[in-house]
Amino acid sequence: MIKVGYLVSYDYELLFNSLPTVYDESDEIFLAIDQERRTWSGNKFSLPDIFFEKIKALDVGNKIEFFIDDFYIPSLSAIENEIRERNMLLKKMGKGWLIQLDSDEYLYNFKLIAEKLRSKKYLTKFHRFFPVTLSGYWVILFKKNKDGFFQIADRTKFNFITNYPNYTGARKNTNFININIGNLVFHQAYARDENEIYEKINNWGHKDDFDTEKFFDFWKKISIENYKTIKNFHPQVPELWSHLEYIEAANVKQFIANYKVDEQLNFNQLNGMHIFKKNCMMSYKRKIKRIKNILRRLYK
Repeated sequence: MIKVGYLVSYDYELLFNSLPTVYDESDEIFLAIDQERRTWSGNKFSLPDIFFEKIKALDVGNKIEFFIDDFYIPSLSAIENEIRERNMLLKKMGKGWLIQLDSDEYLYNFKLIAEKLRSKKYLTKFHRFFPVTLSGYWVILFKKNKDGFFQIADRTKFNFITNYPNYTGARKNTNFININIGNLVFHQAYARDENEIYEKINNWGHKDDFDTEKFFDFWKKISIENYKTIKNFHPQVPELWSHLEYIEAANVKQFIANYKVDEQLNFNQLNGMHIFKKNCMMSYKRKIKRIKNILRRLYK
C-alpha cells in the first residue's frame, strides 16, 4: 500500500495545493494535528472549521484519516519535537510505502512513482530485511513578487519515502541505505507573504540552527533589481544555494507549468539484493567504528 502523511500546522492552507498531487495514487492519507494546536516551538496556531469542511469535500474516496495527538513536549527542542511527531505518524501509518510530505511540497508526476513502488511490494512486506529510504530533489521557491517567483537554482536532495517506520532524523534514518530516485518536488518554502515567512522561521524544526532574524531581513531585501547579485546564500552552508533564478508566473500552478522539467526517475537500485548488501556493509562499518572507540578508550 502507498500511504501519505502530512504534519498540519500554521500553513494548513497550502495543503490544498499539495493533496491533489498525491490523492489519486494514494491508498491512505493521514493528517497529523496537535490536539492543542501548538507548533514544535510551542506557539499556538488556529485551525478553522472550514478547514475540516474542505478536507471532507476533497476526500471523495474516503482515504483521509485525522491523527490528533500531543505532538509538543516543552523539554524538547523544535527539531526533536519534529522527529518525535514524524515517528509517531510513521507508526500510525503502519506497513507499506510510507511517504511524508509537508503542506508546501508538491510532488511532480506521482503516478509514475506510485507504479514503481507498487511493483516492489515485497520490500514493504519484508521491511525488516530490506529497510530503505528514498530521496528526490526539491525545486525551492524562495520569494514571490507580483509577476513571478525567485527560485533557488540548485536542487536540494531530501528524503520523503521509507518502508521502515522509524526515523533517526527528520524524514531520514542513518542506519540504512538511502536511494535517490531523482524525482522533483516543488517546495514553496519561502515564496509566501512576509507574515507567513516570519511565522514559519520561528516555528519550524530549524528555528535554533541559525540567526533567523538576520535571515528574514536578508529575504525581505531581495528584489528583481538585485537578485542576480546574490551568491552563496544558504544560512548554514552558503555554497548549497549558489544563486537565484526568476520565472514569471501568476501562481504556483503556473510556475510548475512554466518550469523546464527534466526529471529522470531512476529505480535501478531499488531491489532487495542491492539494499541487503548495502545495509550489511553499513552495519559492519558501524560495528568496526564502535570497536575502535572502545579500544581507544581502553588504551587512553
